[in-house]
Amino acid sequence: MKTPTVPVRPRTIITPGQFDTLYQALSGATARLMVETAIESGLRWGELSELRVRDLDLLTGILTVSRAVIEVNPKFHPDGGRFQVKDYPKDKEYRRLKLSVQIARKLRAHVTGHALGRDDLLFPIPAGRTGATAPTLASAPGGLGLTEPNDKGRQYRHGTLSGYAAGKCRCWHCKAAYAAYRARRRAAGKDDPRRSRSRDTDGHIPADWF
Repeated sequence: MKTPTVPVRPRTIITPGQFDTLYQALSGATARLMVETAIESGLRWGELSELRVRDLDLLTGILTVSRAVIEVNPKFHPDGGRFQVKDYPKDKEYRRLKLSVQIARKLRAHVTGHALGRDDLLFPIPAGRTGATAPTLASAPGGLGLTEPNDKGRQYRHGTLSGYAAGKCRCWHCKAAYAAYRARRRAAGKDDPRRSRSRDTDGHIPADWF
């Protein structure tokens, strides 16, 4: 059978300015180094999250990819945990790659500065980031524009309660405005308090954290 032709869409490549904006928004030097390592090496999430000091030759900058971690339902885990390490990457073949001098130098400083042992994860989940984080509201919602017209043809400003409720917009700014509103009500005792969900992790960074 001849299948329909599916055109190949061109990739959208961000500009250096856009990359710098994203890079500076990352939460600290470790997160920036992790992203730099991911970009240069092309590792998948499960491979990057399971990287340990022993996988990196600190003298030559050779990185060996020999394992990956997967996130599973605890009832399917042999020990009831959330993360399970596989002794092979996704393609079931070890691979070695040479990192650039500047990335290797940063990784050496990272290992030394954090006193990481040979079996320690290179990029464990940051302390205090296992649960939900407080939303950051836009400083000037008026500059975010208007939502799409709702079923009555009305539009509302992004980053407002009206945008979320009446405009039914689920963009990041509108959801953050609603989350902040609910947080204020809980803090004032107007809603039943609900604890933030704590992430069950053994140190591995979950896929959705990225």
